[in-house]
Amino acid sequence: MERDALLRETLGLSHRTEARRNLPSGSTLLLCTGGFIERRDHDINASIAQLVALLAHHGECPLPERLRWISSRPVDPAPGDDVVVLAPRVPWRRYQ
Repeated sequence: MERDALLRETLGLSHRTEARRNLPSGSTLLLCTGGFIERRDHDINASIAQLVALLAHHGECPLPERLRWISSRPVDPAPGDDVVVLAPRVPWRRYQ
């Protein structure tokens, strides 16, 4: 059984087995809070589809530019919740 520490050691160890995915080198994983996607009286699936389309269209851009594109998409109404985006990138592996 593998146990991992969460982001803060004071939270203690936990066993997480929901899912695992190997990401290819150079991949970026986009993590965001609900405030980044959800809007009152708007279809969340449409908001997710809009974000996916933006990521697909700008997927080859450097990460800072890609984040500018997704953060500047039209937002109406303004977020009613905290907005946090985390985009960790898997380093490129050099093969010999």
